Amino acid sequence: MMQLRPDVWVVDDEEVNRVLARAYLERLGWNVKEFTSGHDLMRSLRLSRPHAMLVDVRMPGLSGDDLIRQVRDEFPGEAIRVVGYTAHCAEEAIKTIMTAGFDQVLIKPVSFQQMASALPATLNAQH
Repeated sequence: MMQLRPDVWVVDDEEVNRVLARAYLERLGWNVKEFTSGHDLMRSLRLSRPHAMLVDVRMPGLSGDDLIRQVRDEFPGEAIRVVGYTAHCAEEAIKTIMTAGFDQVLIKPVSFQQMASALPATLNAQH
C-alpha cells in the first residue's frame, strides 16, 4: 500500500520564497500547497487541515503572527506543526513570534538542512 505524502501549506507574499520552500519541501517528501496571504490560508483551513504549515512572519495584511494566533484560537487542539520563517532575527523578535503559537522559527535565508530539521517528512507518521 502506498503511503500518502503529508500536506504542508506554505504562506508567503513573496513568490521567490514560496518557490524555494516548495523545492525543499517536495524534496523532503511533502505535498505542498501555496498561499499568497493569510486570509487565503484561513479560508482553506475551514475546509481541510494540513499536517504542517510554513508561514512567513512578516506579510502585508494579515501578518504571520496574527495568522497563527487566529489559527490557534479557531482550531484549538489541532495538531498542526507551524514553522515560521523571517528575515528579522533579533532574539527579542523571535520570543514575540514564538508566543503567537509557532512551534519553531527559522531565519531567512533558510538552508535545506534547516528546513529538513524543522519539517522532516517523517512528521506524517504522527498523523
